[in-house]
Amino acid sequence: MTPRVIPALVILLLMALAACSGDRATASGTYRAESDGMEIVLVLDKNGKGTWSTDLDEIPFKWTLRPDGSLWLHTREGGVIPAETGEDSLRLHLPGTEPMVFRKD
Repeated sequence: MTPRVIPALVILLLMALAACSGDRATASGTYRAESDGMEIVLVLDKNGKGTWSTDLDEIPFKWTLRPDGSLWLHTREGGVIPAETGEDSLRLHLPGTEPMVFRKD
C-alpha cells in the first residue's frame, strides 16, 4: 500500500463508525424516574458523558447509542446497563429491581 492510501482508509473507517452510531443530540438531555419514593435524575450530555443522581449520591458514567437504537450506560467499574429507548423515555432494568422508566424533561 502506498503511504497516501493508509490515511484515506483511516478516514473511511472513521466515517463508517460515525454512521453506525446513533444521534447523540436526540438522546441527550435530562430524564427523571421515581423508585421507592426517591427521584432519580439521569443526565445524558452530548459528549457521551452523564450522571445518575439521587438525593444521596451522584454517579458519573459514559453512554453510547447503539446501532439497534438501544442506549448503553457504561459504569466506571466496566459494567454495562442497557436501556430501551422510546419516545422521550428510557427504560432501564437493573438487576434485582423492577424496570424503571425515565421520562425526558
